[in-house]
Amino acid sequence: MVPASLLYEDDRIFIKFPYNKSLIAEIKNMDRPRWHGFDTPPRKIWSIANSPHNAFQLKYLQGLNPYASYDIKIIEHMYDRPLYLHQQEMSDFVLTSRHCVVAGEMGVGKSLSAIEVMERSGTTNWWWIAPRSGIRAVDLELKIWKSKFHPQMMTYAGLTKEMRNWTDDRKAPQGVIFDESSKIKNPTAQRSQAAMALANGIRSDWGHDGYIILMSGSPAPRSPVDWFWQCEVACPGFLKEGTQAKFKQRLGIVVDHESITGGVYPHLETWLDDERKCAICGELEVNHFDTDHDFESSKNEVSYLYERMKGLVLVKLKKDCLDLPDKQYKIIKLEPSQKIINVAKSIVSTASTVISGITLLRELSDGFQYSEEENGTVTCPVCHGKKIVSDPLDPDSTIKCDGCGGLGVKKKYKRVANQVETPKEDALRDILDAHVDIGRLVIFAGFTGSIDRCVSICEDQQWETIQVDGRGWNSTFKEPLEVFQKDFENHPRVVFIGQPGAGGMGLTLTASPTIVYYSNDFNAESRIQSEDRIHRIGMDNNRGATIIDLVHLATDQLILDNLKKKRKLQSLSLGELQRVFE
Repeated sequence: MVPASLLYEDDRIFIKFPYNKSLIAEIKNMDRPRWHGFDTPPRKIWSIANSPHNAFQLKYLQGLNPYASYDIKIIEHMYDRPLYLHQQEMSDFVLTSRHCVVAGEMGVGKSLSAIEVMERSGTTNWWWIAPRSGIRAVDLELKIWKSKFHPQMMTYAGLTKEMRNWTDDRKAPQGVIFDESSKIKNPTAQRSQAAMALANGIRSDWGHDGYIILMSGSPAPRSPVDWFWQCEVACPGFLKEGTQAKFKQRLGIVVDHESITGGVYPHLETWLDDERKCAICGELEVNHFDTDHDFESSKNEVSYLYERMKGLVLVKLKKDCLDLPDKQYKIIKLEPSQKIINVAKSIVSTASTVISGITLLRELSDGFQYSEEENGTVTCPVCHGKKIVSDPLDPDSTIKCDGCGGLGVKKKYKRVANQVETPKEDALRDILDAHVDIGRLVIFAGFTGSIDRCVSICEDQQWETIQVDGRGWNSTFKEPLEVFQKDFENHPRVVFIGQPGAGGMGLTLTASPTIVYYSNDFNAESRIQSEDRIHRIGMDNNRGATIIDLVHLATDQLILDNLKKKRKLQSLSLGELQRVFE
């Protein structure tokens, strides 16, 4: 222990102590540390932000053990609803911990566990924050399980607006559930800041009597750094590092690289996820040669992270909880015509970037090409319809507006999807025919143009449709999810058609044993999440879960391979893109 005094001034905590190297290291690792030796006049003292994170860590350094509430034995409860054992464990964990993260893989039944928690919490003052598609799914779950009350539901965009208009005299809800909490993994995003503000309000107004619950469907996120802000929202300071950058530096080897502008930026060389990697350079021991240093064994910080989060984070993997059949993957390869191949080669040869080339090829593969068509006029935003503007060289004079050529209006354009031939259309019709007796099918596609084409194909085949994409939900059903899951008598054939990002999170679509990917987007997380809409509690184990990819152009396979590897397509070169059509 080191003798120290704390002085609170405005939003800073000043720490005075005799020189101690270890304590300085602890302070540097906190939230916004600062040495005042270079102030005018200089002050030989350290300060840190007066924040919940630092308050937690100061308690730890003072020997008060703020982790104590996370080390207690989990209290077991008796439940009336037919919960699986792992669902009981999730509910017990939350009712005991109260401020926590439930990292349950998609399909393990987190929503029902959360309903039990709300009902047993002793309060009806709850908020449930979720993506738009997730809100519809939770509404259905509340109805299915005859919940005793209904929490206030809102999207993350709605939460951001709510917190922006918050007044100091307003009391926070006693409980909040952040569903699909990977949405708030970025500390600088507005929705992440809004989530932290609400969580801090609950801590301030209710203390440990309040509930702050984050539910993530990604127990093993794409990047271990994604854990940082989720843990901070649940319990600031539980993780020692005061910023995401410091957290990243602990979990990996980060070095400064020179930028083209002459400055430097931190670059992640590798994650420390293998003891056989060198702690200095990150190279595996078997490849460690031609270096200017001896090999130094590293610690597997990524694996150890799960030990560090114990008590705050409960991880539940589907394979450990449920006896579900494995997902079956099927690729239907469709031969492109010579005409389409020629167009594809022309696109690649003229593409300015890899992404623009792949985007045009994805459109072509799906059977359409976007174009801009004239669609009336709009008032010129430069001159606001006056046809003239001030002369920049002579403010007392005017000149003809360059923005509209002195017309006062500009042409307005709309994006139109022009259809072209694609064998995906016939393949989808065949799949629909094969599912007539089942009466349910899920289709995902990457573009709104693709969505529209799939809707048209399905309706031509006499299937009713539920459409979910960036434009919102489009369906003739008042309760589309309930119809899809249950109402086979009145609606014998229904297709759910969505974009993986918009319709692939939070929904239960187990009435269908099959998902068809008409096309994919670039997001690996969306792909993983969307696959599990049919592979979860409630699925028909005999029918299983089949994932079908329609592969037309070579880029379809390229995108699918890179999604599996979680490799960013931006890392491809135009040369690599051209070679797939050789």
